[in-house]
Amino acid sequence: MFKAYKKFWQNYVNFNGRTTRADYWWFILANTIIWLLWIAVFAGVAVGPIMKYVDYGHFTQADTPMLGLLIVLLLLALFYALATFIPRLSLQYRRIVDTGLSPWWFLLVVIGKFLSISAAAQNSAITAAIFFLNLAVFVISVSKTDAFKKEK
Repeated sequence: MFKAYKKFWQNYVNFNGRTTRADYWWFILANTIIWLLWIAVFAGVAVGPIMKYVDYGHFTQADTPMLGLLIVLLLLALFYALATFIPRLSLQYRRIVDTGLSPWWFLLVVIGKFLSISAAAQNSAITAAIFFLNLAVFVISVSKTDAFKKEK
């Protein structure tokens, strides 16, 4: 897992070559663990001030350091999400190429990301389109190397 995560950062903006199924999914696992740890820390820090706010209707002076820590944690999450955005796209691109599909299939990923960011859950048709685009990308991601390559 650590090797795949290291390769992810070494190929930060590399849109050439291939990514094996194992490297792709080991990174996904590592990234998921990082986010779950972040959520656990954030929830642990946030529970106290939120419960006080629910009980008293306002934050107290004693909550100020915790609120500052919450802001730092949110900024760290934003930084990590932005730092991994382009590398995740390049990883997905290399994975699509590894399955034997044309690089044009990467447009599924781009359209899915664009719809998710710009119009998330505003319309049930858009939500359905996002779901099916993500499903197609998932099927491609779990496919074997050269699974879609046409034999000549």
